[in-house]
Amino acid sequence: MAEPRITDINGIGPKTAEGLATLGIDSVKTLAAAPVELISTLPGFFSSRAQRLKQAAAELLGPTKKSAPVRKTTTKTATAKKKADQAKRAAAKKTAEAKKRAAAKKKAGAKKAADKKAAGKEKLKKEKAKAKAAKKKAAAKAKIKKAKKKTTEKQKAAKKKATARKVAKTEKLKKAKSKEKAAKKKAEAKKKAAKKRPSAKKQLAKKKK
Repeated sequence: MAEPRITDINGIGPKTAEGLATLGIDSVKTLAAAPVELISTLPGFFSSRAQRLKQAAAELLGPTKKSAPVRKTTTKTATAKKKADQAKRAAAKKTAEAKKRAAAKKKAGAKKAADKKAAGKEKLKKEKAKAKAAKKKAAAKAKIKKAKKKTTEKQKAAKKKATARKVAKTEKLKKAKSKEKAAKKKAEAKKKAAKKRPSAKKQLAKKKK
């Protein structure tokens, strides 16, 4: 009769069988004879599960067959245990390194996001400052333009006023000259009339004679 395989035990698949093989447990007999402490070193194994698998292995061997005598596998078992411990430590180290890398990646991502946010804020701040400066410049320009316009209008008004005064002065002077001329003409006319009057008296005197 063929010896039962370790995978014939309920709860042991190819993957579990590979794990047991690393401990030197590669048959039903070695499983039934293996210490619970050794089987428990496998990831996901507890004492209760190890005991259950040992019992299942013993039952599979049959009532007439006792558990396989403990062979001189102490060195083999110790080596397997050492290898299992090393594998466990290596797996733990790998997991720790993976966690460390993930944490570093997360930290780098957070820093990148923070830097991006800070850069965005700085950009917005600069844009606001630029807009404010542009607005201030435009206001100053408008103020200067307004002042220039006011000055120009003031200058125009002053020029217009000066022109009006000049025209009024010219007109006044013209009127004064005209008045003076008229007065002179009148005086001359009066003088001529005065000269003519004695001659008329003389003529009248002559007529009387």
